[in-house]
Amino acid sequence: MTASSLIGSLLTCFKQVSLSILATMTDLSQASKNRGDGGLGPLVAIGAASVLASLDLFVVNLAFSSIGASFPAASPQALTWVLNAYGVVFAALLVPSGRLADRFGRKRLFRLGLLAFGAGSLGAAIAPDVVTLIVARGLQGAGAALVVPTSLALLLAAYPQERHKRMVSLWAAAGSVAAAAGPVLGGVLTQYDWRWIFLINLPIAALSLFLATGLEETATLDTKVPDLFGSALLVTGVGALVTAVSYVTEWGFADPWWWAVLTAGAVALAWLLRRCLAHEAPAVDLRVLRVPSFTVATLGMACFYVGFSIMLLGCSLFLTEVWAWTPVLAGLGFASGPATAVVTALIAGRVSLEPRRLAGLGGIFFLAAGILWFFLLTEQAGYFPVYLAGTVLTGAGAGIAQTGFLAGGVSGLPHRNTRPAPECSTPPARSAARSAWRS
Repeated sequence: MTASSLIGSLLTCFKQVSLSILATMTDLSQASKNRGDGGLGPLVAIGAASVLASLDLFVVNLAFSSIGASFPAASPQALTWVLNAYGVVFAALLVPSGRLADRFGRKRLFRLGLLAFGAGSLGAAIAPDVVTLIVARGLQGAGAALVVPTSLALLLAAYPQERHKRMVSLWAAAGSVAAAAGPVLGGVLTQYDWRWIFLINLPIAALSLFLATGLEETATLDTKVPDLFGSALLVTGVGALVTAVSYVTEWGFADPWWWAVLTAGAVALAWLLRRCLAHEAPAVDLRVLRVPSFTVATLGMACFYVGFSIMLLGCSLFLTEVWAWTPVLAGLGFASGPATAVVTALIAGRVSLEPRRLAGLGGIFFLAAGILWFFLLTEQAGYFPVYLAGTVLTGAGAGIAQTGFLAGGVSGLPHRNTRPAPECSTPPARSAARSAWRS
Protein backbone atom coordinates (compact mmCIF):
# COMPACT_ATOMS: atom_id res chain seq x y z
CA MET A 1 0.00 0.00 0.00
CA THR A 2 1.38 3.37 -0.97
CA ALA A 3 1.70 6.24 1.48
CA SER A 4 -1.08 8.18 -0.24
CA SER A 5 -3.36 5.15 -0.11
CA LEU A 6 -2.71 4.85 3.60
CA ILE A 7 -3.56 8.53 4.05
CA GLY A 8 -6.76 8.00 2.07
CA SER A 9 -7.77 5.10 4.27
CA LEU A 10 -6.96 7.15 7.37
CA LEU A 11 -9.09 10.03 6.06
CA THR A 12 -12.01 7.66 5.56
CA CYS A 13 -11.58 6.17 9.02
CA PHE A 14 -11.55 9.61 10.62
CA LYS A 15 -14.62 10.70 8.65
CA GLN A 16 -16.41 7.50 9.64
CA VAL A 17 -15.62 7.89 13.34
CA SER A 18 -16.45 11.61 13.41
CA LEU A 19 -19.87 11.10 11.85
CA SER A 20 -20.55 8.10 14.08
CA ILE A 21 -20.03 10.39 17.07
CA LEU A 22 -22.55 12.88 15.67
CA ALA A 23 -25.15 10.25 14.79
CA THR A 24 -24.84 8.20 17.94
CA MET A 25 -24.99 11.07 20.40
CA THR A 26 -27.87 12.72 18.53
CA ASP A 27 -29.94 9.57 18.48
CA LEU A 28 -29.20 8.75 22.10
CA SER A 29 -31.24 11.75 23.11
CA GLN A 30 -34.33 9.86 21.95
CA ALA A 31 -33.94 7.10 24.55
CA SER A 32 -36.75 7.17 27.06
CA LYS A 33 -35.98 8.14 30.62
CA ASN A 34 -38.85 6.19 32.15
CA ARG A 35 -38.46 2.57 31.08
CA GLY A 36 -38.14 -0.43 33.33
CA ASP A 37 -35.23 -2.82 33.62
CA GLY A 38 -35.11 -4.83 30.42
CA GLY A 39 -33.14 -7.77 31.83
CA LEU A 40 -30.13 -9.30 30.11
CA GLY A 41 -31.61 -9.78 26.62
CA PRO A 42 -31.28 -6.20 25.32
CA LEU A 43 -27.71 -5.93 26.58
CA VAL A 44 -26.65 -9.17 24.85
CA ALA A 45 -28.46 -8.36 21.60
CA ILE A 46 -27.03 -4.87 21.30
CA GLY A 47 -23.64 -5.88 22.68
CA ALA A 48 -23.36 -8.48 19.92
CA ALA A 49 -24.12 -5.80 17.33
CA SER A 50 -21.45 -3.57 18.86
CA VAL A 51 -19.03 -6.48 18.62
CA LEU A 52 -19.77 -6.78 14.90
CA ALA A 53 -18.93 -3.15 14.16
CA SER A 54 -15.69 -3.16 16.16
CA LEU A 55 -14.58 -6.62 15.08
CA ASP A 56 -14.83 -5.72 11.41
CA LEU A 57 -12.67 -2.63 11.86
CA PHE A 58 -9.76 -4.48 13.48
CA VAL A 59 -9.90 -7.78 11.62
CA VAL A 60 -9.88 -6.49 8.03
CA ASN A 61 -6.81 -4.30 8.55
CA LEU A 62 -4.65 -7.29 9.46
CA ALA A 63 -5.93 -9.32 6.49
CA PHE A 64 -5.23 -6.63 3.91
CA SER A 65 -2.03 -8.20 2.58
CA SER A 66 -3.65 -11.62 2.23
CA ILE A 67 -6.60 -10.12 0.38
CA GLY A 68 -4.21 -8.41 -2.04
CA ALA A 69 -2.42 -11.71 -2.67
CA SER A 70 -5.73 -13.32 -3.69
CA PHE A 71 -6.34 -10.62 -6.31
CA PRO A 72 -2.92 -10.00 -7.91
CA ALA A 73 -4.42 -8.13 -10.85
CA ALA A 74 -5.93 -5.46 -8.61
CA SER A 75 -3.97 -2.24 -8.16
CA PRO A 76 -3.03 -1.01 -4.67
CA GLN A 77 -5.44 1.91 -5.12
CA ALA A 78 -8.29 -0.47 -5.97
CA LEU A 79 -7.50 -2.62 -2.96
CA THR A 80 -7.74 0.36 -0.63
CA TRP A 81 -11.43 0.52 -1.50
CA VAL A 82 -11.88 -2.77 0.32
CA LEU A 83 -11.36 -0.59 3.39
CA ASN A 84 -12.73 2.68 2.04
CA ALA A 85 -16.03 1.38 0.63
CA TYR A 86 -17.14 0.41 4.12
CA GLY A 87 -16.16 3.76 5.62
CA VAL A 88 -17.58 5.97 2.86
CA VAL A 89 -21.01 4.29 2.80
CA PHE A 90 -21.07 4.11 6.59
CA ALA A 91 -20.32 7.82 6.91
CA ALA A 92 -22.90 8.85 4.32
CA LEU A 93 -25.80 6.82 5.71
CA LEU A 94 -25.09 7.04 9.41
CA VAL A 95 -26.77 10.32 10.33
CA PRO A 96 -29.80 9.93 7.99
CA SER A 97 -30.32 6.48 9.49
CA GLY A 98 -31.10 8.13 12.81
CA ARG A 99 -33.92 10.11 11.21
CA LEU A 100 -35.22 7.05 9.37
CA ALA A 101 -35.29 5.28 12.73
CA ASP A 102 -37.35 8.14 14.16
CA ARG A 103 -39.89 7.69 11.39
CA PHE A 104 -40.01 3.91 10.98
CA GLY A 105 -38.87 2.65 14.40
CA ARG A 106 -35.44 1.89 15.84
CA LYS A 107 -36.02 -1.82 16.32
CA ARG A 108 -37.08 -2.21 12.69
CA LEU A 109 -34.02 -0.33 11.40
CA PHE A 110 -31.73 -2.16 13.83
CA ARG A 111 -32.84 -5.57 12.54
CA LEU A 112 -32.68 -4.42 8.93
CA GLY A 113 -29.13 -3.27 9.54
CA LEU A 114 -28.16 -6.65 10.97
CA LEU A 115 -29.60 -8.39 7.91
CA ALA A 116 -27.70 -6.07 5.57
CA PHE A 117 -24.45 -6.52 7.50
CA GLY A 118 -24.85 -10.30 7.44
CA ALA A 119 -25.59 -10.31 3.70
CA GLY A 120 -22.57 -8.12 3.06
CA SER A 121 -20.37 -10.41 5.14
CA LEU A 122 -21.53 -13.45 3.18
CA GLY A 123 -20.97 -11.64 -0.11
CA ALA A 124 -17.45 -10.64 0.93
CA ALA A 125 -16.63 -14.18 1.99
CA ILE A 126 -17.57 -15.67 -1.40
CA ALA A 127 -16.44 -12.72 -3.56
CA PRO A 128 -14.82 -14.04 -6.78
CA ASP A 129 -13.15 -10.71 -7.61
CA VAL A 130 -12.16 -7.46 -5.97
CA VAL A 131 -15.12 -5.51 -7.41
CA THR A 132 -17.60 -7.89 -5.79
CA LEU A 133 -15.66 -7.66 -2.55
CA ILE A 134 -15.81 -3.86 -2.62
CA VAL A 135 -19.57 -3.90 -3.27
CA ALA A 136 -20.07 -6.36 -0.39
CA ARG A 137 -18.03 -4.13 1.89
CA GLY A 138 -20.26 -1.23 0.94
CA LEU A 139 -23.31 -3.31 1.93
CA GLN A 140 -21.62 -4.03 5.26
CA GLY A 141 -21.15 -0.30 5.74
CA ALA A 142 -24.82 0.35 5.00
CA GLY A 143 -25.83 -2.27 7.55
CA ALA A 144 -23.51 -0.84 10.19
CA ALA A 145 -24.92 2.64 9.52
CA LEU A 146 -28.39 1.36 10.43
CA VAL A 147 -27.18 -0.51 13.52
CA VAL A 148 -24.92 2.08 15.19
CA PRO A 149 -27.30 5.02 15.75
CA THR A 150 -30.16 2.75 16.84
CA SER A 151 -28.34 0.27 19.05
CA LEU A 152 -27.43 2.38 22.05
CA ALA A 153 -30.75 4.25 21.95
CA LEU A 154 -32.59 0.91 22.11
CA LEU A 155 -30.37 -0.18 24.97
CA LEU A 156 -30.96 2.96 27.01
CA ALA A 157 -34.70 2.77 26.32
CA ALA A 158 -34.74 -0.65 28.00
CA TYR A 159 -33.25 0.56 31.29
CA PRO A 160 -34.04 3.35 33.79
CA GLN A 161 -32.14 6.63 33.58
CA GLU A 162 -30.05 5.98 36.67
CA ARG A 163 -28.47 3.02 34.88
CA HIS A 164 -27.73 4.86 31.62
CA LYS A 165 -24.12 5.73 32.44
CA ARG A 166 -23.55 2.10 33.34
CA MET A 167 -25.16 0.96 30.07
CA VAL A 168 -22.96 3.34 28.07
CA SER A 169 -19.86 1.87 29.69
CA LEU A 170 -21.01 -1.71 29.00
CA TRP A 171 -21.80 -0.82 25.40
CA ALA A 172 -18.33 0.69 24.99
CA ALA A 173 -16.79 -2.33 26.73
CA ALA A 174 -18.50 -4.71 24.29
CA GLY A 175 -16.84 -2.92 21.40
CA SER A 176 -13.56 -2.97 23.25
CA VAL A 177 -13.82 -6.73 23.77
CA ALA A 178 -14.19 -7.14 20.01
CA ALA A 179 -11.30 -4.74 19.49
CA ALA A 180 -9.16 -6.82 21.82
CA ALA A 181 -10.12 -10.11 20.19
CA GLY A 182 -10.11 -8.70 16.65
CA PRO A 183 -6.35 -8.49 16.03
CA VAL A 184 -5.75 -11.97 17.44
CA LEU A 185 -8.73 -13.51 15.69
CA GLY A 186 -7.85 -11.76 12.44
CA GLY A 187 -4.27 -13.01 12.60
CA VAL A 188 -5.35 -16.59 13.26
CA LEU A 189 -8.05 -16.67 10.58
CA THR A 190 -5.81 -15.00 8.02
CA GLN A 191 -3.29 -17.82 8.45
CA TYR A 192 -5.94 -20.17 7.01
CA ASP A 193 -7.99 -18.01 4.64
CA TRP A 194 -8.93 -14.35 4.82
CA ARG A 195 -12.52 -15.20 3.84
CA TRP A 196 -13.07 -16.54 7.35
CA ILE A 197 -12.82 -13.02 8.76
CA PHE A 198 -16.16 -12.31 7.09
CA LEU A 199 -17.78 -15.67 7.75
CA ILE A 200 -17.18 -15.21 11.48
CA ASN A 201 -19.67 -12.32 11.39
CA LEU A 202 -22.59 -14.55 10.42
CA PRO A 203 -23.20 -16.37 13.74
CA ILE A 204 -22.78 -13.13 15.69
CA ALA A 205 -25.28 -11.33 13.46
CA ALA A 206 -27.68 -14.27 13.74
CA LEU A 207 -27.49 -14.22 17.56
CA SER A 208 -28.11 -10.49 17.73
CA LEU A 209 -30.98 -10.74 15.24
CA PHE A 210 -32.64 -13.51 17.24
CA LEU A 211 -32.36 -11.69 20.57
CA ALA A 212 -33.49 -8.43 18.99
CA THR A 213 -37.01 -9.87 18.67
CA GLY A 214 -37.33 -9.25 22.42
CA LEU A 215 -36.48 -5.56 22.18
CA GLU A 216 -39.32 -3.11 22.67
CA GLU A 217 -39.99 -0.90 19.67
CA THR A 218 -39.54 2.78 20.43
CA ALA A 219 -42.22 5.32 19.58
CA THR A 220 -42.09 6.62 16.02
CA LEU A 221 -42.22 10.30 15.12
CA ASP A 222 -44.07 11.87 12.23
CA THR A 223 -40.90 13.32 10.78
CA LYS A 224 -39.93 13.98 7.20
CA VAL A 225 -37.78 11.53 5.29
CA PRO A 226 -34.17 12.76 5.53
CA ASP A 227 -32.45 14.40 2.59
CA LEU A 228 -31.26 11.36 0.66
CA PHE A 229 -29.78 13.55 -2.05
CA GLY A 230 -27.68 15.14 0.66
CA SER A 231 -26.50 11.67 1.65
CA ALA A 232 -25.57 11.03 -1.98
CA LEU A 233 -23.59 14.27 -1.96
CA LEU A 234 -21.78 13.04 1.15
CA VAL A 235 -20.89 9.76 -0.58
CA THR A 236 -19.70 11.67 -3.65
CA GLY A 237 -17.71 14.23 -1.69
CA VAL A 238 -15.96 11.87 0.67
CA GLY A 239 -15.40 9.28 -2.06
CA ALA A 240 -13.87 11.86 -4.40
CA LEU A 241 -11.55 13.26 -1.74
CA VAL A 242 -10.39 9.78 -0.73
CA THR A 243 -9.81 8.92 -4.39
CA ALA A 244 -7.79 12.09 -4.93
CA VAL A 245 -5.59 11.37 -1.93
CA SER A 246 -5.17 7.69 -2.86
CA TYR A 247 -4.18 8.36 -6.48
CA VAL A 248 -1.97 11.41 -5.99
CA THR A 249 1.25 9.41 -6.34
CA GLU A 250 0.04 7.73 -9.53
CA TRP A 251 -1.57 10.73 -11.23
CA GLY A 252 0.53 13.53 -9.79
CA PHE A 253 -0.43 17.09 -8.95
CA ALA A 254 -0.13 18.17 -12.59
CA ASP A 255 -2.72 15.67 -13.83
CA PRO A 256 -6.01 17.44 -14.73
CA TRP A 257 -7.97 14.33 -13.73
CA TRP A 258 -6.61 14.59 -10.20
CA TRP A 259 -7.71 18.21 -9.95
CA ALA A 260 -11.11 17.32 -11.43
CA VAL A 261 -11.72 14.64 -8.81
CA LEU A 262 -10.52 16.89 -5.99
CA THR A 263 -12.72 19.75 -7.20
CA ALA A 264 -15.73 17.45 -7.52
CA GLY A 265 -15.30 16.34 -3.93
CA ALA A 266 -14.99 19.91 -2.64
CA VAL A 267 -18.05 21.06 -4.63
CA ALA A 268 -20.13 18.12 -3.43
CA LEU A 269 -19.30 18.80 0.23
CA ALA A 270 -19.94 22.53 -0.16
CA TRP A 271 -23.30 21.74 -1.75
CA LEU A 272 -24.04 19.35 1.11
CA LEU A 273 -23.31 22.08 3.65
CA ARG A 274 -25.69 24.47 1.88
CA ARG A 275 -28.47 21.84 1.82
CA CYS A 276 -27.92 21.00 5.48
CA LEU A 277 -28.47 24.64 6.39
CA ALA A 278 -31.60 25.04 4.23
CA HIS A 279 -33.33 21.65 4.03
CA GLU A 280 -36.21 20.81 6.38
CA ALA A 281 -34.81 17.33 7.04
CA PRO A 282 -31.08 17.64 6.31
CA ALA A 283 -28.79 14.67 5.86
CA VAL A 284 -26.67 16.04 8.72
CA ASP A 285 -28.61 18.20 11.16
CA LEU A 286 -26.17 20.92 12.11
CA ARG A 287 -28.58 22.53 14.56
CA VAL A 288 -27.60 20.08 17.29
CA LEU A 289 -24.37 22.05 17.45
CA ARG A 290 -26.35 24.81 19.18
CA VAL A 291 -26.21 22.71 22.35
CA PRO A 292 -22.84 23.66 23.92
CA SER A 293 -22.26 20.37 25.75
CA PHE A 294 -22.93 18.38 22.58
CA THR A 295 -20.65 20.60 20.50
CA VAL A 296 -17.78 20.38 22.98
CA ALA A 297 -18.14 16.60 23.31
CA THR A 298 -18.35 16.08 19.55
CA LEU A 299 -15.31 18.22 18.78
CA GLY A 300 -13.36 16.68 21.64
CA MET A 301 -14.12 13.11 20.63
CA ALA A 302 -13.41 13.86 16.96
CA CYS A 303 -9.99 15.27 17.89
CA PHE A 304 -9.34 12.31 20.14
CA TYR A 305 -10.06 9.91 17.29
CA VAL A 306 -7.65 11.68 14.97
CA GLY A 307 -4.93 10.38 17.27
CA PHE A 308 -6.70 7.07 17.70
CA SER A 309 -6.89 6.47 13.93
CA ILE A 310 -3.20 7.26 13.50
CA MET A 311 -2.32 4.99 16.41
CA LEU A 312 -4.45 2.12 15.10
CA LEU A 313 -2.83 2.14 11.68
CA GLY A 314 0.67 3.01 12.85
CA CYS A 315 0.88 0.36 15.56
CA SER A 316 -0.18 -2.42 13.20
CA LEU A 317 2.28 -1.34 10.53
CA PHE A 318 5.11 -0.96 13.04
CA LEU A 319 4.71 -4.55 14.20
CA THR A 320 4.33 -6.09 10.73
CA GLU A 321 6.63 -3.85 8.68
CA VAL A 322 9.34 -2.61 11.07
CA TRP A 323 9.61 -5.60 13.39
CA ALA A 324 8.38 -8.05 10.68
CA TRP A 325 6.02 -9.89 13.03
CA THR A 326 3.54 -12.41 11.63
CA PRO A 327 -0.17 -11.44 11.63
CA VAL A 328 -0.87 -13.76 14.57
CA LEU A 329 1.99 -12.41 16.65
CA ALA A 330 1.12 -8.82 15.72
CA GLY A 331 -2.46 -9.43 16.76
CA LEU A 332 -1.35 -10.75 20.12
CA GLY A 333 1.02 -7.85 20.62
CA PHE A 334 -1.58 -5.22 19.83
CA ALA A 335 -4.42 -6.83 21.81
CA SER A 336 -3.15 -5.46 25.13
CA GLY A 337 -4.47 -1.99 24.25
CA PRO A 338 -8.09 -2.92 23.48
CA ALA A 339 -8.08 -5.33 26.43
CA THR A 340 -7.15 -2.44 28.72
CA ALA A 341 -9.97 -0.39 27.18
CA VAL A 342 -12.47 -3.06 28.27
CA VAL A 343 -11.42 -2.75 31.90
CA THR A 344 -11.19 1.03 31.97
CA ALA A 345 -14.56 1.49 30.22
CA LEU A 346 -16.22 -0.64 32.91
CA ILE A 347 -14.47 1.29 35.67
CA ALA A 348 -15.42 4.62 34.10
CA GLY A 349 -19.06 3.60 34.19
CA ARG A 350 -18.92 3.02 37.93
CA VAL A 351 -16.90 5.96 39.23
CA SER A 352 -18.53 9.24 40.20
CA LEU A 353 -16.23 11.51 38.18
CA GLU A 354 -17.87 14.14 35.99
CA PRO A 355 -17.96 13.34 32.25
CA ARG A 356 -15.62 16.24 31.43
CA ARG A 357 -13.04 14.91 33.92
CA LEU A 358 -13.30 11.41 32.46
CA ALA A 359 -12.74 12.82 28.96
CA GLY A 360 -9.77 14.86 30.13
CA LEU A 361 -8.22 11.94 31.99
CA GLY A 362 -8.54 9.72 28.92
CA GLY A 363 -6.83 12.35 26.80
CA ILE A 364 -3.95 12.60 29.27
CA PHE A 365 -3.35 8.84 29.11
CA PHE A 366 -3.37 8.91 25.32
CA LEU A 367 -1.00 11.87 25.18
CA ALA A 368 1.39 10.11 27.57
CA ALA A 369 1.52 7.10 25.23
CA GLY A 370 2.39 9.31 22.27
CA ILE A 371 5.21 11.03 24.15
CA LEU A 372 6.56 7.68 25.34
CA TRP A 373 6.64 6.21 21.85
CA PHE A 374 8.05 9.34 20.24
CA PHE A 375 11.13 9.33 22.43
CA LEU A 376 11.71 5.65 23.18
CA LEU A 377 10.14 3.41 20.50
CA THR A 378 12.75 2.49 17.90
CA GLU A 379 13.56 -0.46 15.65
CA GLN A 380 15.90 -1.78 18.33
CA ALA A 381 13.50 -1.23 21.24
CA GLY A 382 11.86 -4.33 22.64
CA TYR A 383 8.15 -5.03 23.07
CA PHE A 384 8.69 -4.91 26.83
CA PRO A 385 8.31 -2.35 28.26
CA VAL A 386 8.03 0.50 25.73
CA TYR A 387 5.53 -0.83 23.20
CA LEU A 388 3.43 -2.63 25.81
CA ALA A 389 3.29 0.40 28.09
CA GLY A 390 2.13 2.56 25.19
CA THR A 391 -0.67 0.19 24.18
CA VAL A 392 -1.88 -0.01 27.78
CA LEU A 393 -1.95 3.78 28.03
CA THR A 394 -3.81 4.18 24.73
CA GLY A 395 -6.30 1.51 25.76
CA ALA A 396 -6.93 3.23 29.07
CA GLY A 397 -7.35 6.55 27.29
CA ALA A 398 -9.85 5.15 24.79
CA GLY A 399 -11.98 3.37 27.40
CA ILE A 400 -12.17 6.35 29.75
CA ALA A 401 -12.46 9.15 27.19
CA GLN A 402 -15.19 7.49 25.13
CA THR A 403 -17.39 7.02 28.20
CA GLY A 404 -16.85 10.63 29.28
CA PHE A 405 -17.51 12.17 25.87
CA LEU A 406 -20.65 10.12 25.22
CA ALA A 407 -22.14 10.66 28.67
CA GLY A 408 -21.36 14.39 28.65
CA GLY A 409 -22.54 14.99 25.10
CA VAL A 410 -25.86 13.21 25.42
CA SER A 411 -26.82 14.86 28.69
CA GLY A 412 -27.55 18.26 27.19
CA LEU A 413 -29.67 17.16 24.23
CA PRO A 414 -33.49 17.39 24.14
CA HIS A 415 -35.30 14.10 24.64
CA ARG A 416 -38.26 14.38 22.33
CA ASN A 417 -36.82 15.68 19.12
CA THR A 418 -33.42 15.13 17.60
CA ARG A 419 -33.48 18.66 16.24
CA PRO A 420 -33.02 21.10 19.08
CA ALA A 421 -35.60 23.79 19.35
CA PRO A 422 -34.60 27.41 18.82
CA GLU A 423 -34.65 27.82 22.56
CA CYS A 424 -31.52 25.65 22.72
CA SER A 425 -29.52 28.68 21.68
CA THR A 426 -30.78 30.87 24.51
CA PRO A 427 -28.53 31.71 27.45
CA PRO A 428 -30.60 29.73 30.03
CA ALA A 429 -30.47 26.62 27.87
CA ARG A 430 -26.75 27.02 27.32
CA SER A 431 -26.26 27.31 31.08
CA ALA A 432 -28.29 24.15 31.69
CA ALA A 433 -26.32 22.27 29.05
CA ARG A 434 -23.04 23.30 30.63
CA SER A 435 -24.30 22.06 33.99
CA ALA A 436 -25.23 18.71 32.44
CA TRP A 437 -21.73 18.39 30.93
CA ARG A 438 -20.15 19.03 34.30
CA SER A 439 -22.32 16.44 36.00
